Amino acid sequence: MISKWAAAVAVFPVVMLPFSATAAPAAAQADVIRYAVQKSCEKGRACPALRLVRADGSARTLGDTSSDEGAVPVAVSADGRRVAYFRKKDRRLVVRGADGRARAVGGVRQPRNEAGVDETRLLLSPDGGKLAYVPNDGEHRVRVFDTATGRKAGTLPAASGAWTVGFSGDGGEVLLVRGYDVREAVVADLRGRTLRRVVPPQVVGANLPVDGAEGKVAALAADGRRLAVYVPGDDPGVLVYDVASGAQVTRVPLPAGVVPVAATWTGADEVTVRAERAGLVTTVAVDVAAGTARTVSTYRAPRSGRVYHAGG
Repeated sequence: MISKWAAAVAVFPVVMLPFSATAAPAAAQADVIRYAVQKSCEKGRACPALRLVRADGSARTLGDTSSDEGAVPVAVSADGRRVAYFRKKDRRLVVRGADGRARAVGGVRQPRNEAGVDETRLLLSPDGGKLAYVPNDGEHRVRVFDTATGRKAGTLPAASGAWTVGFSGDGGEVLLVRGYDVREAVVADLRGRTLRRVVPPQVVGANLPVDGAEGKVAALAADGRRLAVYVPGDDPGVLVYDVASGAQVTRVPLPAGVVPVAATWTGADEVTVRAERAGLVTTVAVDVAAGTARTVSTYRAPRSGRVYHAGG
């Protein structure tokens, strides 16, 4: 039997675009990072430097990212124009822009010989304008920085109290999830003040991520209301739920075989999801207003090393 959503899915010819579903001019493609990769290394030995692979297929190496602490956190913004990492020479947390300039943020430094430093999380807003530093100990509050100035923009609850999912589409709010068996969606401003909180219906709540190991994805729109989650099952797709009204806005099917591992709002009515299968990475733009989904890029992921894709 044909799925009731089948007619809504449009799979277009594949083109090579950045994570954002909107193509950048050809001249700007060299500035768009598709992913960063760090080859595997052993703690106590110098790791290879971070390699940035652009949307046009070219690549360059950041010589100031090598570390002897094992894997360290890295983040690439969804628009592919900023990358956050710990700098080798002074262990400071920096954000490097498309202009090549690395700006230190907040005076944060990589803890020395910290077991599990790779569990520390860096989260960039879709345009890279905001950065959240999530310590791995779960007890310290999450700090948010303005990447243009390097100054602190606010703090969020400690990781032990809530899972920080990510920024809204415009970077003005943050989505948090509390609880486990019963999951609560919380929208907070950058200072950690709760704007909205709701225990959503089972179909939404059961698919909210509460750690990085479940394989669940969710993203908050720029309006701070619409929450997109991936719903698996017989008719898998992206469901949009309004956390203010409590209404299900829409549910859009995805192309066959697409199981998202990341999601970002890349437009007022557009959610871009990334899926990975057998080494092939696919990004799909979901138009939640029109109820359609289209494949916008595919590429092969490296076979070894730790890969940090644009958009998380």
